[in-house]
Amino acid sequence: MPLSRRAFFGLEVSASQPTAPLIIARGREALSEELGPLGSEIGVIQPPQDGEIRISSNENPLGPPPAAVEAIRGSFGRDAGRYPFNSQPNMSDLTRAMAEKHGCEPDNIVLGAGSGEILKNAAHAFTNRDRHFVTGTPSYLQPSRVARYLGATVVSIPVNRADGKLDLDAMEAAARGAGLIFLCNPNNPTSTVHTGSDVRAFARTVRRNSPNTVIHFDEAYHEYVTHPDYEPAMELALERPNVFVTRTFSKLFGMAGMRIGYGVGHRDTIATLRRYSLTVNTNVPGLAAGYAAVRERDFVRTEQRRNTEAKQYTIDFLARLGYESYNSQTNFIFVELGKPAADFRAGCREHGVAVGRDFPPMERTHARISIGTMDEMTRACAVFEEVLA
Repeated sequence: MPLSRRAFFGLEVSASQPTAPLIIARGREALSEELGPLGSEIGVIQPPQDGEIRISSNENPLGPPPAAVEAIRGSFGRDAGRYPFNSQPNMSDLTRAMAEKHGCEPDNIVLGAGSGEILKNAAHAFTNRDRHFVTGTPSYLQPSRVARYLGATVVSIPVNRADGKLDLDAMEAAARGAGLIFLCNPNNPTSTVHTGSDVRAFARTVRRNSPNTVIHFDEAYHEYVTHPDYEPAMELALERPNVFVTRTFSKLFGMAGMRIGYGVGHRDTIATLRRYSLTVNTNVPGLAAGYAAVRERDFVRTEQRRNTEAKQYTIDFLARLGYESYNSQTNFIFVELGKPAADFRAGCREHGVAVGRDFPPMERTHARISIGTMDEMTRACAVFEEVLA
């Protein structure tokens, strides 16, 4: 459905109506972020089919909180003609709100066009031909592709196949002399998480053995974690110059189409990242939505429960068919099918279900399935059973 200004403002604020999928841009993550962020390796992404179940890009299927949608509509009528630094709220307002939320100062925060801009800027700021980049594999692809494009050596450490977790010991060993270590926690696509003690020990070892190496903890799925021993790396980032965290409004808050993210860290690290930021890297509706969403509490709890219920249903269904998934701490699962993800994806698409793309080096055995609504997952699981049979 095309979205005209008249149609947008005529809609009631309801996640079941067309505003939500248009705002969250369901199914476009693969094209806009991971497949060729610099335009050199863009894959062919088929457009959504009518009525297709889009569970391929780790989006919140219900869209933003109602208060955020209302803020978006109000911002269009009030501030569409303003730059984001002149709107109400403006870039400084959201920065201060995030600083208050995380108990820090505004100079500990950098905004981005989604967290993706900050991931890209980090590669520019901290890697070069003499300072390599360390990441897990499979993990989120954009930072490594940018680093490689810039001429940096990329050291990719395979995840532990037994539990799907990043191999922190091997990443520590590869850290000496590195410019940047990318640690996606929870990891995309394996869905697994490392505990607070794991993270602190990792940071201590890297700092001791390679004090000039920057550690980037990407916590895009932070709000979905249920593991009792998980701790965000926010405290570490605020204490130590060479550590920072990125978060996004794209996942739990359902704003993938609005492109609002942020980084948190020591003021010196954030100052370096800001030097690479676009002067105006946010948009008026996204700022308004983010500012409204920061204050949400009930929405977060409700979305966590919804995701956990639909995810567990999907995991249990596939387990009954004999297919095991890693311990997911996100809004997607990574399941061992024993067959190529491409074959599974093609079979599902014939039945109107879109699931995740290939994730080398595990694309021959595993597939990523994002979590939609309970109704979507019930219908999708029936398709999975047929395709896998």
